[in-house]
Amino acid sequence: MKPLPEIKKYHVFGFMVLLSAVRCFAQSPLDSSFEIRPKKVTTQDGTQYSGEMGYIQVPELYADGRSPSIEIPFYRIKTTHKNPLPPLFVLSGGPGDDPSILQQLEDIIPILVPYSFRSDVVVVEQRGNGLSKPNLSCPRTFEMPLDRPLDISEFSETYVAYIKKCSSYWQKQNRNLKGYNVLEMVEDIEMVREVLSYEKIMILGGSFGSHHGLAYLKLHPDRVDRAVFDSPEGLKHTVKLPSEVNRILYQLSELVTEDSILSKKIPSFISLVKEVLQKLDRNPVTETVIHPVTQEKVSIVLGKYDLQLITALELGRMGYRELPFRYLQMKAGDYSWAANFAIYIRVNQRKNLMAVLTDCASGATGNRWKQVIREGKEAILEDALNNINFADCHELPLRDVQGELEFDFVSDIPILLISGSQDARTPPRNAQEIMLNHKNIKWLNVKYGTHDLFREVYDQLGPIMAGYFAADHPLKYEVPKEIYADLDLRKE
Repeated sequence: MKPLPEIKKYHVFGFMVLLSAVRCFAQSPLDSSFEIRPKKVTTQDGTQYSGEMGYIQVPELYADGRSPSIEIPFYRIKTTHKNPLPPLFVLSGGPGDDPSILQQLEDIIPILVPYSFRSDVVVVEQRGNGLSKPNLSCPRTFEMPLDRPLDISEFSETYVAYIKKCSSYWQKQNRNLKGYNVLEMVEDIEMVREVLSYEKIMILGGSFGSHHGLAYLKLHPDRVDRAVFDSPEGLKHTVKLPSEVNRILYQLSELVTEDSILSKKIPSFISLVKEVLQKLDRNPVTETVIHPVTQEKVSIVLGKYDLQLITALELGRMGYRELPFRYLQMKAGDYSWAANFAIYIRVNQRKNLMAVLTDCASGATGNRWKQVIREGKEAILEDALNNINFADCHELPLRDVQGELEFDFVSDIPILLISGSQDARTPPRNAQEIMLNHKNIKWLNVKYGTHDLFREVYDQLGPIMAGYFAADHPLKYEVPKEIYADLDLRKE
């Protein structure tokens, strides 16, 4: 799940029988409109790569036999290997990243091509996003006032009103919003698999892509050969636990204590965080920043919640390495870093309704929500990482898929999990919980790594992942238990 202000990444058998029955009445994949044609992709350095762009028409809601069609594009790189393995399906994160995975194909294709050594590589766009038709981007933006600190209640109220208008807009376009959730997306992958005549597939998914991939594995286990999930978000992990964010914050405090230079300036990072937050709570500060739209100088007032939100967002990203240094700056009265971050949260916010619907549909069980509320009252950053992302769910027409996802299942499909020890968004606890239901699973921990693993250690991860997907026997493929990202906490 991607938080809103991102700055610049059951009973299975019964359900499958029901799905099969539904498909008898819905549009079958063989009758669907389907086309695929050659497409060359040119990177910024002028290198050309050959592949195929495909388009398939699928039902907006598979359970509705009269559902209108939507268009799902995909891109395929074909292998030249004489003895190919099953194709690798790449499932993107988000959901609803902008630009989408296919919209930035020229940037990522050099990474994808090595995986075509023994397998076709297929990248499928998420329904409702990117090049898919329709793209459920909201027609307007919203913003928060700059002359007072960000208030969670006001923020939620503004956001809910914005999403309600967006929902109304798309319903007036005759879109069935119940069709935008991870289970419908699972069937999109299944449709593409069928029209391309693949018996089985391999899956590579990161963050929400792992949530998507695990849902596919649960509903179609006989179609999966193996999978790699980085920064894993399990079927029950869409809503984040404040206790895990708190744990990562304390973990960072320990790293500061172990640093010979920073520890002299910061005896306790936890105490420093509490001190700065309390100071902002009592006395909000005003800073001057450049407005990202008008490019004019404007004043912005910062309060406690501003900093809780900014800290939570950075805690699971590469930027966590700067947090101790930035808190020292703020203790000394310099809040310019936080102000330049906060302005992008306050103004020109736009959402894709597909992302909102998908996250809300996956949601959380009642017990997990109770846990989140309880833990949010005790955590230093409260429930800042979930932020306002679920405030609007009760206002939307949803297919509540959490009831179908919550029942545990056991799998013997080979899986490799990769997680970062400092990732507050998809913490190592996610991987530990996923491992409970899978017999043939391996876990690679990236020490000091975050949700940005591909930016931090892809030179190490790339060969491991490519080797795993190319191996004749993945269970025999040796995977290290741990690799290291650079810690490199900022000193000045």
